[in-house]
Amino acid sequence: MERETLAQYRDLKREIEHLEQRIQRLKTTVIDSVRASNAEFPYQEIHVTIEGEVSPKKELENILALRSRQCQAMALSIERFIADIDDSRIRQIFELRYIEGWTWEKISERLGATNESYARKLHNKFLEEREGEDEIR
Repeated sequence: MERETLAQYRDLKREIEHLEQRIQRLKTTVIDSVRASNAEFPYQEIHVTIEGEVSPKKELENILALRSRQCQAMALSIERFIADIDDSRIRQIFELRYIEGWTWEKISERLGATNESYARKLHNKFLEEREGEDEIR
């Protein structure tokens, strides 16, 4: 998996949340009150409550739901990639960097390293080895 794809994880999660909020707003029913009159004499004014949904909303809801599912699938593939990393230290680096959004310095400190670039170097080495394995296949 490429760095650019991994770096999208947090943005994907925010986008999913935003799309779900938009979908919920679309699901609300429109309720209004209108004035009318009796159908027969005496034609007295009455107030009638009407409710319904605007038809183009359903199409937009479907589009937003599709986008949400696509984002969820991408986020899931990133989660799966990280979960499939065998080395615990490397897995922690990827999770803290891409899932939690930590800085390299903070991750290195968490892993007990005094060198702030420690985590980044392990990360880069892992990706380079992984790319080399992919080229061999």
